[in-house]
Amino acid sequence: MCSFGLINTDFLLLTQEDNPLKIKSTSLLIAGALLGAAVMPVHASNEAMLDLLKVLRDKGTITAQDYDLLANAAKADKEAGDAVAMKVEKVEKKSASFSNLEWAERIKIKGDMRFRHETENVDDGTSRTNEEDRLRIRARVGVYAQVNDNVKAGIRLVTSSGSATSTNLSLENDFRSTNAGIDLGYIDWAPEMLGGDTNIVVGKMKKQWDSVNDVIWDGDTNPEGAAIKSKIKLSGVTLMPSAGYYVLDDNGNDSFSEDSHVGHAQLAAKVGEKTKVGISYYGFENPNNAGESMEERMFEIFGETAIPGTPVTVFASHVTNSNADASGDDDNAFSIGAKAKLGNFKLGYEFRDLGVNAVNSNFDNSDFLSDSKGSIFKAAYKIDNNFSVGATYYTSDSNIRGDDTEVDLLHLDLKAKF
Repeated sequence: MCSFGLINTDFLLLTQEDNPLKIKSTSLLIAGALLGAAVMPVHASNEAMLDLLKVLRDKGTITAQDYDLLANAAKADKEAGDAVAMKVEKVEKKSASFSNLEWAERIKIKGDMRFRHETENVDDGTSRTNEEDRLRIRARVGVYAQVNDNVKAGIRLVTSSGSATSTNLSLENDFRSTNAGIDLGYIDWAPEMLGGDTNIVVGKMKKQWDSVNDVIWDGDTNPEGAAIKSKIKLSGVTLMPSAGYYVLDDNGNDSFSEDSHVGHAQLAAKVGEKTKVGISYYGFENPNNAGESMEERMFEIFGETAIPGTPVTVFASHVTNSNADASGDDDNAFSIGAKAKLGNFKLGYEFRDLGVNAVNSNFDNSDFLSDSKGSIFKAAYKIDNNFSVGATYYTSDSNIRGDDTEVDLLHLDLKAKF
């Protein structure tokens, strides 16, 4: 940081007519000071140079004029060194802030809030018609982290009613605080050794399979266990195989296989950008206290595709449960529908026919009961970014609540996302 060459050259020019011994000894002193300055911090090296120049001036080796010249040069170097040091410090602080910003960018906080007015009318053809109106809320907030290039993790808190198929809470508790629970808590790992397109997910997770509706699984149901899914890209087709093992209840036995559990296996395929098809298997094992196993084997085929030249997508699914509880009961379900997006509007229609044992009643859509057939109408309008209003109307004939029971259910929703 010092002008070593400038100081040494000026000094030799000023003293070339002096005594040679004097020149030699003085040069050695300056050379020693410069060597020491080279290994000292900027501030310390300049202080040492100024002290040396004072000694030389006081001994008469250099004149007062020469001292002023050399001292000013050393001070100029000190100021330059201080400026450089300040720049280095700023760069280091900026680098640290970038590092903190990078970590902050790896963590996302997302959530949503829904306010609902719900009206249900149940008419069994007698005078016992039942009508209910209530207000409900659903609140969810989650923290999601990109832990590193191959690992993600997430945790989400929700309003909780203790149900696997609903996170709605009715406003009916005299302003008391509501319950909250964890409906997501998972680690998602994409090992490099598997090519990066295969994910191993453990914990309480979102569904690791594809679907076109919620006939088998309610939208609020999040399974718990371990799953693996992958993507295999071919010419114009992307295969999406997945499989998983999920615990329903710990029966206190030594083996996982003796616990109530469900396994899934699926092969889905995306053809182009707007067509998806798949076949799924869901196997439920529900051992009871006597050690007997109550099994359900559901096979599903599904698909959806966009109608060319229109904003309309059509979809359909069919489910067969090969282990219905009682012989002769209807163990089939099917669904067919269409949906469209028109500007800020979303519209949808679906017809369903569910046999009494076609799906598992603990996890299917909580608003459309088994052993029912009927229609679902949907409409939504985006008022502004992340803010919308919507309506869903269910109308069905159900036998599960009694023969020829007509159920009409209306949801009016106001949604905000953040």
